[in-house]
Amino acid sequence: MEETIELRKLLEIVWKGKTLIAIWTILCMLLAGIASWFVLDEKYESKAIVQVASAVQDTGIMSNYVATEFTPAIYAQRIQNKPIMQQALQDEGIKVNYNEKNLVATVDADPTKNLVELKFTSSSSKEAQQQLQILMDATKQKMNESVQMTLQNLENTYKIEAEALTKEIDAIIEQYNQIIRENNLPKILILQTILNTEMVINISEEQAASLSNVNGNLQNKLLQLQSQIQTKSEEYRKTLANYQSVKTGLDSFKPDPFIRVIAEPTLPERASSPNKLLNLVIGLVIGVMLGLGSVFFRHYWRNSAVVK
Repeated sequence: MEETIELRKLLEIVWKGKTLIAIWTILCMLLAGIASWFVLDEKYESKAIVQVASAVQDTGIMSNYVATEFTPAIYAQRIQNKPIMQQALQDEGIKVNYNEKNLVATVDADPTKNLVELKFTSSSSKEAQQQLQILMDATKQKMNESVQMTLQNLENTYKIEAEALTKEIDAIIEQYNQIIRENNLPKILILQTILNTEMVINISEEQAASLSNVNGNLQNKLLQLQSQIQTKSEEYRKTLANYQSVKTGLDSFKPDPFIRVIAEPTLPERASSPNKLLNLVIGLVIGVMLGLGSVFFRHYWRNSAVVK
């Protein structure tokens, strides 16, 4: 019974203050409407979906370097890089203060899809679409340049390594040749060592005598030098093959197979913000809450004055 009386009193207080509640509600909704229609700038949101996958093409020796760069996470980080994207817009003659908050890049939770969802907001529908396309192109270009720079460094590394191996092989061969000359051994042994094959040769009696006088130490030294020449030559062939592979890949490398646009940037038909209806509802709720607060505060104030 007491609870019924208390509820009735509360409803009576609210009913008596209905005018104040209505005033607060209308005022808050009016302020929300003015802000939505006349104060807050309209924002348009363009959307796009990009697939970034390095496994779509066999790149040989470059596969590890390509796989490191062309990932959805790296793409998302690069397209939100403020200095680079700001410069990309300026290069296109667009003078805006690019804010990374304007662009949201979300990597799909399914790693097998390799998708990145892009959302870009701007002050007009066409600008949102145009600027998102510029940022996507700039990101692809930057990822391409990054891989090319890596491959150029790799090419130079293989080139330097090949030159160093060439000098080592020349030094070993010269040492080997010097032993051949000093001991009057058949010069055809030089060719045999280079070709790594056994050959039937005709030698003079003097050379045959020299061969018969070759002791174990000299023979071991020649065999060691031959082994070094063969080992270094094999290393050189592998390095040269890697160098040619990187050089060929560098000349023909393009990011298109690794970055595919699944959905082109959209042209927004209506503003994404401010949400005018939502703002009015928020204004309504705030107005009712302020009105109720004012009514109960007034009732409390009056009762306090009567008690005193």
